[in-house]
Amino acid sequence: MKRFSLELPKFRLELHAKLVKRRKPLISEPIIPSVKHVRRKYRSGTLLGKIGRHLAAHKNIRKVFAANFAVLATFASFIPGGTSAVVPAESDEVVIQTQNTLITQKAVQYPTETVKINQGYSFFHPATDLGGPIGTPVKQIKEGKVVFAGRRTDGYGNLIVLDHGKGLESFYAHLSKIEVEENQVVNTNMEIGQIGTTGYATGPHLHLEIHQNSLPLNPISILSR
Repeated sequence: MKRFSLELPKFRLELHAKLVKRRKPLISEPIIPSVKHVRRKYRSGTLLGKIGRHLAAHKNIRKVFAANFAVLATFASFIPGGTSAVVPAESDEVVIQTQNTLITQKAVQYPTETVKINQGYSFFHPATDLGGPIGTPVKQIKEGKVVFAGRRTDGYGNLIVLDHGKGLESFYAHLSKIEVEENQVVNTNMEIGQIGTTGYATGPHLHLEIHQNSLPLNPISILSR
């Protein structure tokens, strides 16, 4: 199977392609022919002989006999003292047909299902606070690896830090519950924690920071792409 990936700013498209065999359809020809048909098809012989030749040469007739013989041979193999024979079936012409599957997966997403911004990004607050009740599930903005998961005493409280590669990191603070461990690889479908009020928080919310090469970025500029 061939696999292709196309990354867009907010979505990653994966194209899976595989080759499957499909039998070439048979030419439509009646099993029970008309007198006119067999006389036109065969020039010599009696009428009954021409009909017999037509039935013997018809592919569908041969397939029926081959299938019946295969069934009888299978049953005979279970009878004590019986013998079974394997008869090679007539191989039809095979054509190649491609079957494609297109999978769309989010590359960047908001960490909460409901987006409620309590406080935006500023020079004095280099993060975005997303409000929600205590226990609200928190997901990661994109796939990454957990580089920190624990409690901080500098105001963050329960904190998770993810490394997304190429210098991009995301911080999830004030959590009431941490559901991942350090060095764990997570995807966008996994829940990593829950909203809480740990650390310096006046109410339940998620404190989200995004850094690029240790410099803070406005999370909305990343999540709105």
